[in-house]
Amino acid sequence: MNTAGVNDRRAMPDPFDPHPAWLFDAGYYAARFARRHAQAFDPSTHGDAYAHFLKFGQFEGLSGHPLFDPDVYQALATYDIACRIAQDGPFTTFLRHSRVPGFTPIASTMFDPAWYLKRYPSVAQAIMQGVWTCPLHHYLANDSPTAFDPSPNFSERGYLLEHADVAQAVDAKQFRNGYAHFLAHGRDEQRRYVPAGDGGSPGVIPGIPALRAYPLATSSHADVTLLPSRRDGAGRYGYSFGVLDRSGAPIADFAHPWFTMRQPSETPSRDHRIFIYGGVLMDHFGHVIRDSLASLWFIRERPDLPVLWHWIDLPVPHRAWPGWLEQLWRLLGLDQMEHVFVSAPLSVARIILPQSGLVAPDLLHERQVDALATHQPPDNARDNARANARSNNRVWLSRRGLPAQFGRLEGEDRLEAALASRGWDILRPETLTVAAQVDRFATADVIAGCMGSAFHAALLSTSPRARLLLVERPGIGKPFYNAVARARNLQQSFIAPALRPYSNVTAWTSFTLVDPLSLADEICAQAN
Repeated sequence: MNTAGVNDRRAMPDPFDPHPAWLFDAGYYAARFARRHAQAFDPSTHGDAYAHFLKFGQFEGLSGHPLFDPDVYQALATYDIACRIAQDGPFTTFLRHSRVPGFTPIASTMFDPAWYLKRYPSVAQAIMQGVWTCPLHHYLANDSPTAFDPSPNFSERGYLLEHADVAQAVDAKQFRNGYAHFLAHGRDEQRRYVPAGDGGSPGVIPGIPALRAYPLATSSHADVTLLPSRRDGAGRYGYSFGVLDRSGAPIADFAHPWFTMRQPSETPSRDHRIFIYGGVLMDHFGHVIRDSLASLWFIRERPDLPVLWHWIDLPVPHRAWPGWLEQLWRLLGLDQMEHVFVSAPLSVARIILPQSGLVAPDLLHERQVDALATHQPPDNARDNARANARSNNRVWLSRRGLPAQFGRLEGEDRLEAALASRGWDILRPETLTVAAQVDRFATADVIAGCMGSAFHAALLSTSPRARLLLVERPGIGKPFYNAVARARNLQQSFIAPALRPYSNVTAWTSFTLVDPLSLADEICAQAN
């Protein structure tokens, strides 16, 4: 029996909604539990499915409904909400968050709550009157399920008209509506559908807007004072910095979830130039690729302007991989530009803040993709990789050489031995240069490994081709991994092995791999 967290008070049912049947499906949860733990959910052993989900499942990153994606909800959470998620779990926090007047939290890329309220203003009025808790509650619990569209990308009426068999199944109460069928089967069957309000053109997959449908923008701010970052115990994470307007007020557009804004204690120096604000740099490869360089699309378009950066010393830096940031700078051509780090209070005449190229948790704008994809492998790289690989050029990205604080996988040595005996190359990314890592994504047939920053290197290649097999790590969200695969048009799949955590599940938790040999079998099966 899974007893992890049984004494954890965070797992208590939400007092406002002790059993929200509208957002929890026991069968859906059981299927995801079985996939994660390699065993069936047994009520006689595990107890009530919903109670188990509240105590354990939500903290393992599992979901109980296709329209609640904890990765998406957490990725879009504000600082305050993120703190509540860490304490109470994403699902419990969403139930409470959804009841706050005026808030429309996003629980999935497959349902658009803001659009829904504009489309159906009577729903907004009913929510204000307390009839419904949120747009998603109305969509999943109203008495006319085929009368409402979930997003601008999907027409309920159009889908039912297109697929008579689905309409019959809905009439027979086998599905709540056409969208329920689409989520369960239609996507995998590649069924045609149309956008809401459009009876003609085929739809795009909900949650994936056309990348060129809107331009990325910048904002300009005059007479800005910047204060260096420091670790002073302020706020949730213990860091503070400052980006202030001419009146001394914090500029909200520059807010960062890891920092609290503070006021200056000394007179700043003055620089009369125009700067681009790059963001917050750190000694962490994955966060730099995803977050710090989110403005790269604009930085590379304006090499004539100097770039301002804040720096943060993380408690878990990548010291095991010295020199990687300088290598990345050269690979992206940033070493040819002027960079200024805010090391003392500084007042500048004007600063340009680009919009993030990560336009959604699982979506990179095309201009950002182009800015990152700079490294072209040498002509002989693919031939050399094939000559050195022992079989079919399959690579396992090992975490065994990383410091323990990065989150280890006990049993990875047995897994790697099993893979090596079947012809896999075992690669420790931190022993390679950045360019050599990037080359592997252009030369390997398959790259597998536990979810980690090394997979983000695929974005830097001009011609990646490897198929990606990611072993899930509870506490690590999937959206950005999906963004990478989508941006570079790579085949990607996830494998959820049975794991036992050493402690409460976070991004840095170490796990014991329950059955390394079975995982090796599954990796090899999916690689073929």
